[in-house]
Amino acid sequence: MKKRYTHRGHTIESRDEVYSSNVGGKNVSGSLLGVKQCIDWWCDTRIFRRPAEFERQGFKTSQSRSSESYKGFQIMVDEKQPGLWYMLVRGQLLKGSLSKLKQFIDQNSLSR
Repeated sequence: MKKRYTHRGHTIESRDEVYSSNVGGKNVSGSLLGVKQCIDWWCDTRIFRRPAEFERQGFKTSQSRSSESYKGFQIMVDEKQPGLWYMLVRGQLLKGSLSKLKQFIDQNSLSR
């Protein structure tokens, strides 16, 4: 059985869990998510990408310890520089090791 969907003005046809559409004058087929991403990319940038290109993208999983709350302050890990943490205090960025940031909070009697 053939089903039809529309997404951002494009018609998507489905046959046996394979979805196809005409995007920018080219036929594309793949998963529903891949075809929708292809259509979105075309509508936003007018650059054609096949659905398989979106499926190849690797997404990083978030680390288990990305932030810590200490005395009302949110201290976050800097993913680009391992071992460093940062926090905002009165609109200023403070950066350093986790122990030094906690020590700064304790010494300056900061509380929220």
